[in-house]
Amino acid sequence: MKNNFTLRIPFLVSFVILLLGIVVLLQFILLYKNNVKELEILDKRLDDLVAENQRLEKYGEWTLAYFKIDKALQAMAEDKISKGVRKKLTEKIWQISETYDIDPLLILAIVSQESRGNPTIRGRYQSGKESGAYGLMQLKLETAKTLGKKFGIYLETEEDLMRPEINVILGTAYLMRLIARYGEVKPALIAYNVGPGKVDRLLSQEKELPTKYYEGVFSRYLTLVSDTIFLNLQQ
Repeated sequence: MKNNFTLRIPFLVSFVILLLGIVVLLQFILLYKNNVKELEILDKRLDDLVAENQRLEKYGEWTLAYFKIDKALQAMAEDKISKGVRKKLTEKIWQISETYDIDPLLILAIVSQESRGNPTIRGRYQSGKESGAYGLMQLKLETAKTLGKKFGIYLETEEDLMRPEINVILGTAYLMRLIARYGEVKPALIAYNVGPGKVDRLLSQEKELPTKYYEGVFSRYLTLVSDTIFLNLQQ
């Protein structure tokens, strides 16, 4: 019996060591799982913080863009539009710029070049005869009617083009169409002024495009940029 018990001692020791090993392994596995879970929770919190930071940054960009539009309109239009109309127009230009990824100050530079911010202006040739262009972005009625149908906007008379938000929507749509057509802002702006037919003809003949209008818009754009930066510093 003694010999049998003596023989069992190494087996019992081995069994106890195995059990201890299993216990240690289970504890390690449990600890690992807990650590993984904690890491997953930390990763989730980090992802949430990154997303929140990006959201706040985007809100900051939106707020700054809105502020720039409002201040640029205020400086450009002065008393030509009321505060209420300016607010609606600011919101509309902001929405357009976000939807179509276009610099809102470029839209306002065209407004400044075309109408000086006067929503009721009627375009005239140098002779004094009416050109048939109306409103902030000096659109012609037939062009506006064609564009308007695509947006569910139906125009009847030139008075409809005197509504600032309608004029800006359709004027920007026309500009975006020209940018898509030529692939660049410069020829698109020139076509906005002289018409795409003339630009196409000059390009096909490999002749230089008239740049006076483009240079005027670009100059006004730089002025609006510098003005809004100055107004930012004043706040």
